[in-house]
Amino acid sequence: MILASNNKFQPQVRTQSQIVAKAIGRLGRKYQHHIYAVGVTLIVAGQTMPAHAFGLFDPTQIALTCMFGTAGATGNASINALPAVINAAITVMLFVYFVASGVKVANALGDGQEVTQMVQQPIGIFFVTLVLFIAQNILFAGVTAAC
Repeated sequence: MILASNNKFQPQVRTQSQIVAKAIGRLGRKYQHHIYAVGVTLIVAGQTMPAHAFGLFDPTQIALTCMFGTAGATGNASINALPAVINAAITVMLFVYFVASGVKVANALGDGQEVTQMVQQPIGIFFVTLVLFIAQNILFAGVTAAC
């Protein structure tokens, strides 16, 4: 005599929050590349306008601009643009990482998976970025574009 369970054939009951998370995950996955394109465009366009430039590490960019703006770097466009490129690259990478992580977590929540392991790394990176942001604001508080 063999006993079998029919539990695996019963439909999974989803909570309201799982349904919402799954919908957000589907939308995120569907429009993920559009979100990347718009975000990266805004970040790079903001970097090209010094009056409107933004980024997580603007004080560091100003300090690097002062460091690289020596007499030896005069006329060298690649060295003069390096701080802005570094700032924009770091900001873009963090933006793409957090969007991808958010979509991944939303899909996992919608599927009813345990996400504690999935959110540890993004939360850790968020806090490291926050500490670096605070530290660079403290270190380079008095640095201005006039050097």
